[in-house]
Amino acid sequence: MELKKTTRRTFLRNMAVSAAAISITPVPASACMTIDTIKGNVPMKKRDVKHVLVLWYSQTGNTERMGRLISKTLEKRGITVTASEMREFDLSHFPDVDLIIAGSPVFYYDTPDYAKKWIDAMPDLKGTPVAAYVTYGGPEGNQHNAACSILRHLSDRGGVPVGLKWFMNMSTFPLAWSEEKVHHKTWMSRDLPNENTYKDARAYASFLVSQVEQGKDSVFSKKLTLREMSIFFGPEWWTKKIVKNHSIDKDKCIQCGTCVDKCPAHAIDIDQFKIDRKSCVLCFGCINNCPVQAVTMTYNGEKVSGYPEFMKQKKLKIIEPEELQG
Repeated sequence: MELKKTTRRTFLRNMAVSAAAISITPVPASACMTIDTIKGNVPMKKRDVKHVLVLWYSQTGNTERMGRLISKTLEKRGITVTASEMREFDLSHFPDVDLIIAGSPVFYYDTPDYAKKWIDAMPDLKGTPVAAYVTYGGPEGNQHNAACSILRHLSDRGGVPVGLKWFMNMSTFPLAWSEEKVHHKTWMSRDLPNENTYKDARAYASFLVSQVEQGKDSVFSKKLTLREMSIFFGPEWWTKKIVKNHSIDKDKCIQCGTCVDKCPAHAIDIDQFKIDRKSCVLCFGCINNCPVQAVTMTYNGEKVSGYPEFMKQKKLKIIEPEELQG
């Protein structure tokens, strides 16, 4: 019996590693086949940009940070900006805007299903210019295709694409952290985002305004890469198989509700201190945001730390852009 358990654990771990290996293997651009072309299906409304809607889905704050910085950059140009987390935005009071910018983290090499479904619930955008951005924690995160996914759903709602961008930050995927990676000099993302990242975000905001005012729409292509193919292997499903003891420690929990607010799958019952692992999409929003580390999880027999706790342990700190300081 013990041999069978060991063999099964080894099999699951090997499959997870194999899927990860497929996802991070570089592929020459010339070898990539276009699998989706994203463009506007209606004429773009050319106009002066006076009001912009900036929306984001953010779990650990990196995507929100870039959304707020883009918003501040636009406001400095005298533009009115409505900025919001998707989950806090009332779709029944959708404003008449001149540009919509939507952001999301890369989630298992794609845009999270929650963000896609939220965009699908938008009203008809009727030719409104739209743009996307994503944040990601590793160089091989399929970030271009993930941003294209946002534009695909926006264009299906009647939006006209004018731009996409991606911004790299330190990985917030707890299972990717290790002592070796954190301290290795080639692990560049440990210092990201930095001022160069913020310069790119400011430039992107200005670029989008220029595109709209000149009436320049854009066409983007989603490519068939090995990382894109890895999505069909179910990386989330395999990861769930090698993560153990995902639960809430009721002796630590203060029932603040943060984990419930951050869970896109509604998988947490805070009153019963329970997590529905079948519904869980393993986004790590609960463990990364619990202020008292009451959400527990083990991987390879070791306790997994949440993002703020990990940053504290490793003495890592993100320097905020000057527009957001204070």
